[in-house]
Amino acid sequence: MTVEKGAGFDLNRSLFERLILKGYPHESLTKQHRMRPEISELIRRLTYHELQDAPNTANRPNLLGVQDNLVFIHHENPEDDNMHVADRRDMGSTTSKQNSFEVYMVLKIVKYLAQQGYGTDKLVILTPYLAQLHKLRDILKTDNDPVLNDLDFHELLRAGLINPAEAKLNKKPIRLATIGELNLVTNIHWFMSPLR
Repeated sequence: MTVEKGAGFDLNRSLFERLILKGYPHESLTKQHRMRPEISELIRRLTYHELQDAPNTANRPNLLGVQDNLVFIHHENPEDDNMHVADRRDMGSTTSKQNSFEVYMVLKIVKYLAQQGYGTDKLVILTPYLAQLHKLRDILKTDNDPVLNDLDFHELLRAGLINPAEAKLNKKPIRLATIGELNLVTNIHWFMSPLR
């Protein structure tokens, strides 16, 4: 039933890929304006060989508090058993995946980046799985660490100029999204352009 098995209805092939394979008119991204060149280089090697970086992606300042602008973290902590959250986009699985170790690791990284001066308006957490997104959202909702609010509020709290309740009221949430949500937005633009 999957593309990999080569027999069946290819249930894990996206609608957009099906349209392209059937010759539906589309446009592919040729120049990207968002990613640092270190990240786009990975994508260029794996998938989009013709992808070019727009000039505004060059010479961006290095990230504060880390050795490199692109960091891979290896761990050997297994995924949690979670039978409650199913992901309709993954037809080959009855449940979505989550990893508590990774959730708490992300939380610590967010706190560390906030201490380096990055406010919540500068952070986005992406995850490929719906259950992981749900767990991240729950943890971020219940965590009362002022560093997770916004750096300005953290500094005001530390200086005693506002109280914790006031900081919590003014909390700016961190944007959370699944990778699929971002792909959907990008793919919609691909197919809308020839219809204009």
